[in-house]
Amino acid sequence: MSCVTLRGCTIGEGRPKVILPIVDRTETAVLKTAAQFSTLRADCVEWRVDWFEAAQDPGAVARCAQKLRIALKDKLLLVTFRTKGEGGERPLTHTEYLNFIRLILDTDCADLIDIEFFTAGADLPALIADAHTAGAVVVCSSHDFHKTPPCAELVSRMVQMQQAGADLPKLAVMPQCRTDVLELLAATAEMAEHHPETPVITMSMGALGAVSRLTGEAFGSAMTFANPGQASAPGQVSLNIVNEVLDALHL
Repeated sequence: MSCVTLRGCTIGEGRPKVILPIVDRTETAVLKTAAQFSTLRADCVEWRVDWFEAAQDPGAVARCAQKLRIALKDKLLLVTFRTKGEGGERPLTHTEYLNFIRLILDTDCADLIDIEFFTAGADLPALIADAHTAGAVVVCSSHDFHKTPPCAELVSRMVQMQQAGADLPKLAVMPQCRTDVLELLAATAEMAEHHPETPVITMSMGALGAVSRLTGEAFGSAMTFANPGQASAPGQVSLNIVNEVLDALHL
């Protein structure tokens, strides 16, 4: 599998890299949480801007991003606006979403930026190219909070993300039964074995899917989200347990 290296952290090699989400509402709270996270055993912090009360104020977002980058020290920063349709806190028009991505790229603060596969639509390749020009790594994401598509569909979607230029295809799906969790794990393994051009990030959500967040090294998911106090998605496991299990399952 190909790897992505940022700030000395190699994504796609060895132990899955751990991401902690910041879902605070104000700049003061975001920076306080960032200072706490900077000392924890994790590799990356995701700023969920859709939770930020000034999310639609470009100046406030840019200022907070710049301060956040400093507060995190050597931790990787992933910046995400999760739209309402993909499980986030608020909707954006297509134009607003494109403007948000370009705003974050202009700050030069994000090591990684999340670009939603379906929200970006036909603009996806151009947005990815813009991100690469700005020096950011692209996590191209797709979320289904209602079901788990078949393995072939999951693989096809991640391959389309690769073909558009994404560095890290990401899928999060909701299982309705045990077999659904196996579909997600099978798709992850197929990507690692037959489409290794990029690492991938995958998870099956909810309590039923929580096992998928802990077995990334065995099946081929390069990063996992942990809950340091407030979860940003259903089924996130506490940071201490994530680290303990990842250590125990390290190949």
